Amino acid sequence: MTASFRALYERLIFQNLTYNLDTPCCNPRPIPVLLIMTSNAPDTGYLGLLRNYQQTLSRFVGPTEVLVSGNTLQLKDYGKTDWPWTMFSPEEKYRRHETVFPTEMEKARQMGAALAAKG
Repeated sequence: MTASFRALYERLIFQNLTYNLDTPCCNPRPIPVLLIMTSNAPDTGYLGLLRNYQQTLSRFVGPTEVLVSGNTLQLKDYGKTDWPWTMFSPEEKYRRHETVFPTEMEKARQMGAALAAKG
């Protein structure tokens, strides 16, 4: 997660935080949240971190759904770099980008449409 995301996340949470143990949240109108994360790491690389974000957003902002698209491309052409990419297979990344990524993008569109329909 980027520093920009973290700043937004903190602002979303802080405005509803009361510091009151009996009523920790003062949000009168929960707003549904869809947290979409792309990463060139595998899908499972951030599940614990995202679960924490999801729980906190659900508690202070509104019901939160998470979608992760992992193992994404970093470059359009890995062959045009000055160093070898040996930690992963560029061919596998290209294959996944062509076969799995379009499905994940469609799922994101559907989840976003469902979220907008709730609002």
